[in-house]
Amino acid sequence: MMKEKHAMPAAVWALMGLGVMVGACEFVSVVILPDIAVDLGVSLSAAGRLVSVFAAGYAIGTPVIMAAAARLPRFRLLMVLMALFLAANTLSMLAPNIWVLYLARTLAAMLTGTLTAVALLFVHQVAPPERTSQAVAMVYTGMSLATVLGNPLNKTICRLAGWRATFAVILLLGVVLLPVLARVLPRTAEAPVAGTGFFHQFTVLRDRRYALCVLMTICAYAATYVVYTYLTPILTDVLHSPETTVSFLLMAVGLCCMGSNLLAGWLGARGGVTRTPVCLLLQTLLFAGMPVLLGRPWTGLAAVFLMALLMYLLSTPVQVYAMALAEREYPFASSLCASTLSVAGNIGIAAGSFAGSGLQEVVGMQNLGLPAAGVALAGLALNLALLRADRAGERISRRTN
Repeated sequence: MMKEKHAMPAAVWALMGLGVMVGACEFVSVVILPDIAVDLGVSLSAAGRLVSVFAAGYAIGTPVIMAAAARLPRFRLLMVLMALFLAANTLSMLAPNIWVLYLARTLAAMLTGTLTAVALLFVHQVAPPERTSQAVAMVYTGMSLATVLGNPLNKTICRLAGWRATFAVILLLGVVLLPVLARVLPRTAEAPVAGTGFFHQFTVLRDRRYALCVLMTICAYAATYVVYTYLTPILTDVLHSPETTVSFLLMAVGLCCMGSNLLAGWLGARGGVTRTPVCLLLQTLLFAGMPVLLGRPWTGLAAVFLMALLMYLLSTPVQVYAMALAEREYPFASSLCASTLSVAGNIGIAAGSFAGSGLQEVVGMQNLGLPAAGVALAGLALNLALLRADRAGERISRRTN
């Protein structure tokens, strides 16, 4: 497919649509947890573990599937994944109990993560080289758009037709998007890189720079999801927002998330991970002050919106850094590195939401920011260590060349 110099190809816009679909699938549980708990007769904590289950399936399944499928044609892989994705969400919609829903969400997570990684591989293939960061940000912005429109829409649909209807919307998105992707994406497969064996790809984890990049991403997302998992209860039970305003507040949070991804694209093109320490410092300070900020409705809402604005600032910088490292030194692991943000982010989400589900019963939802601040501070330390390791790697490269 020809790469336009000034305009994004239609394929990039279609991949942004894919981002909307996978984002809708990933974040659907957050706003309907209380309804799931009531309908299936389980506690809010048990329903909250759906977030952890999804993130764990995403984090574990994505790298395994990507490594195993490294030699398969991307187009064929994407079409198979789309079909399985629709089947997994159908199972979610029809789940008779929480255990079947755990299983269905685990399968959906594995497919969502792999779809995201394959989409990013396509982005690098179809976007103009000078606009790669912007194209990557567009895919993540699509995921945020799912939060902007999907969260309030899901809340409304859930109130009118029950939580199962929200999964019907995701199915409809997939059915519409499948023929569009089949039409605009290139079907030619790139030749597999020599040495692309399943286990050989994971040797990239031995690189200190890559390992630090993964760990700092885990910490950044874990910090946010200690609090974000209980976004709806925080709005209703801590800030005492009227039920009729929750959908609008969720839309505002989604707009902040979209802004976060747009800012991430700007950061990715202007320094990348060299600028993210400031983001992690702001995140640490915000969470440290959140117990006080949540004490009043207006300061509490401001804290929630700022949390969403900071939420995805590492997305494009981390993804661009990982792909650039793979292109320079580990071309055999390009498929695996395409899933870096998805995997590391969801490990963080799983850890953060699991910790939050236990901590909220002990310290209360208003005080969840304190442990979140400690995790964000660890992410800041790892980011600074990454910058030192990167400078050391550059010095070694200059001496050997």
